[in-house]
Formats: sequence, structure tokens, C-alpha cells
Amino acid sequence: MTSSIYRPSSSASHRPSPSTRHTRHSHFCFICSISLSFLRMSQGRGSAVATLMVMSLLVLLHCEVAEAATYTVGGAGGWTFNVVGWPKGKSFRAGDILQFNYDPSSHNVVGVGRVGYSTCKTLQGAKVYQTGNDKIRLVKGQNFFICNFPGHCESGMKLAVTAV
Repeated sequence: MTSSIYRPSSSASHRPSPSTRHTRHSHFCFICSISLSFLRMSQGRGSAVATLMVMSLLVLLHCEVAEAATYTVGGAGGWTFNVVGWPKGKSFRAGDILQFNYDPSSHNVVGVGRVGYSTCKTLQGAKVYQTGNDKIRLVKGQNFFICNFPGHCESGMKLAVTAV
């Protein structure tokens, strides 16, 4: 389940591996090659309309199509105790997806605000995830998550991620 709650820097060392993210460059190159083919055809016929259409398409395509990177929270260990430091050294962007893997009989994920994060309290209306395989989309700004099973948040099972 993907929810709209919470993207990484251009630094390759902090980006997910190619197997866990989509490549923006390949889509752009494919579309550019098609556009250039049309441009060559239009130049041969002297068609100003076709040239204008192709140039407009190139301008539109230059606007980057944002594809989300997916991060597995906690790495191979998943969503568990002491993941509070997991985001350190990583950069996230709005639209990226956090994948929370855990045993749903032992844990959950709750999207909370700053107060819920700092007090380890689930406020009324908070979104609770409990599938054990939750995908949550980051929004721009600060994104906070806790496990609200008794004592878990207090034991470091909480996460604060800032997306730009």
C-alpha cells in the first residue's frame, strides 16, 4: 500500500542501488532519440509545423520526470529497534518511498507529527500501517514515524526523515 506521506540527493553514494530505483536518464534519452528522428524527418520536408512540434516536445521533455527512489528502512534488518539513526548520511526528496518491512504481530508504523515523534504518542487521526510491508511516500519537509507498540518508540523504534 502506498500512501501520500513523504526523495535522495544527487550524490550517488547515498542513492539506492539501481535495482531499487528507476533511472530518469534512460527515459529522457529514449524520448530525445525519438524526437531527433522526427526533427530530421521534418527538416527534409521543410515543415515548420513539424519542427515547431518537435522543439516544443524537447522543451517539455527537458522538464525532468520525477521518479521516486525506494529506500528500505533499516536496510536488511528492516523496521526494528534502534533505527533512529538510519537516515543519517542519506538525502531524501519528496516523492521517494520508504519501505517498512517488519513482523506485523510485533510492530507497526504510525505516521505522526513532531509532537508524536518526540513524545512517542499516537495522536488521534494518525495513520497506522500494519501490513508488515508498508510503502509510504515522503512529502516535502519533515516526516515522522513511530512504532506505537508499548515501549517500542521509547527504545528507538522511531524515524525522522526530511525530504526536499
